[in-house]
Order: sequence, then structure tokens, then C-alpha cells
Amino acid sequence: MNKGVVPELREPYERLVRSVCGKQWRSLSQEELDGAIGVVIVKSILDGVAEDLGEVASHLGVSRDLLYDPFRNLSLNGVFREDRIDKDREALEDADPIAWGYYAGYASGATGTASERC
Repeated sequence: MNKGVVPELREPYERLVRSVCGKQWRSLSQEELDGAIGVVIVKSILDGVAEDLGEVASHLGVSRDLLYDPFRNLSLNGVFREDRIDKDREALEDADPIAWGYYAGYASGATGTASERC
């Protein structure tokens, strides 16, 4: 799905996605862009937003369409089960690039069980 123009995100989300995916993250391929959006989804949930597509979209001020594919990929990869994000809280809050990279990979569909379904 072509998601069109990705809006500027409010802080701390814009800063985080730039640090994980690069300053030009909006010009990434669609798969990589899904990974970047996944980083923002995980950060929202880490900040206390419910693990719900509508809640995250409302919190970020973006459309559900923008979040749909990365959210689905995160779900298919089990990210929303067994408090996985909370279990990784320390690494994510310490801005561990490997931890954030895994979540970007899951959201993009490039890694994890969701990649096996394609």
C-alpha cells in the first residue's frame, strides 16, 4: 500500500525514528518505511498507549492506513503478546540500536515469522 506523504511526527517520535532509521527516513523503500513506522508504534506503546491500531493512530495524529501494515506485521511477529515490549523496556529506553532494529525488522516484515508468511 502506498501510504502517500508521511507527516512530521511530534517529539519524541520524530527524533527517535531519525536516530534509528536516518534523517531521510521518509524516502526509504516501502518495506523500510514500514520498519520506521513500526519504531514509532513500539515507542507509543512503550509510552503507555494501548496496543490498538486506532489508539496508536490517534495518539500520533496519523491515519490508520499509515500504520496498518507495520502494525499487522508487529502483531504477526508476536510483539503484542506476553508483554514483549515491556520486557525489552530497559534496552529500548537506553536507545539500544539492536533492540530498535529488531522491532523495525519485525514491522517491515523483513524478519520474524511474518516474513515467512509472505
